[in-house]
Amino acid sequence: MAGAITYPVLSPTWFLSYSGVNVTGSVADMVTMLEYTDKEQDHSDELEFTFSDRLKKWQGPWVPTRGDMVVAQIGYQGNMLDCGTFQVDELELKGPPDTFHLKCIAAGVTEGLRTKRSVGYEGAQTLLDVANVIAQRDGLILVGAPENINFTTQRVTQHHEDDLHFLHRLSWKYNYDFSVRGNKIIFYSRTQLEAQLPVATIDRTNCKSFTFTLKSAGLYQKANASYLNPDQKTLISGSDTDMDSPVVETRKIVSRLESHQQAQLAATAALHGANMAEVTAKIEVVGDPVIQSGVNVDITGFGIFSAQWLVMSSRHRLERASGYTTEFEARQL
Repeated sequence: MAGAITYPVLSPTWFLSYSGVNVTGSVADMVTMLEYTDKEQDHSDELEFTFSDRLKKWQGPWVPTRGDMVVAQIGYQGNMLDCGTFQVDELELKGPPDTFHLKCIAAGVTEGLRTKRSVGYEGAQTLLDVANVIAQRDGLILVGAPENINFTTQRVTQHHEDDLHFLHRLSWKYNYDFSVRGNKIIFYSRTQLEAQLPVATIDRTNCKSFTFTLKSAGLYQKANASYLNPDQKTLISGSDTDMDSPVVETRKIVSRLESHQQAQLAATAALHGANMAEVTAKIEVVGDPVIQSGVNVDITGFGIFSAQWLVMSSRHRLERASGYTTEFEARQL
């Protein structure tokens, strides 16, 4: 008789460092839930823990201090997802029975990034120049810099906006975006991100749940960007067309533009930004550390929805009752 075939069973695991000290072993029996939410663009990643506090340690001698640094990992032995560095933001005690909830935000999202300000950026500057000024002001490092933004602008104004919203508005206008991870602002081109090779294949048979959505509202076939220069009395304009769009609407962008190159980039970015969310999905699978925001995956077994998708956000949740699951939102490429 042939011997029985055995398959290794993957056991999910996690790691927690608090204020530079590895506390994984000390709190392992108390943790009932760990959740890491990873977002692609202009938002802060989040980390949450729920502890059983039957001994009332978390509301007593172990009570955390807001602003303390937390480092976490989640996954499987030899395949861990590095969640990054966070700072304690919210504390919550619930009961009965007593449970203590710890919510943390990415360490790089400081008070400076969230402070509203009005600033004029004068002189010939590229998008990266402005981003560098913001990064230095908030004590961050700019990485993943795009290579092909070669236009300059003479003036950009931040109108009573915090740095996060201003940088998002500026980068979105030219088809770029960013995320804050640790002490870094990671800048990227949306089109370059979409051109990456897929990191995983997700078949229908591997999905715990799924929702696919098609929409037509807010989509456009064409975008026109224009600006009448009051000094030179000239019209600066640019346009782009998406013949695959299911609608025939035209989006009109009227904003300050300094060149036809800027106008063309603005039209392309507006059209891309509107139409890229035509088909979206929300899928839950068994925990997979590879699925992170900003990566591409192949989805199979779903007919017209079988294609390559870009992950916009992911939520990795390890719960005592249900194990390790990954839920992600994606848009079809």
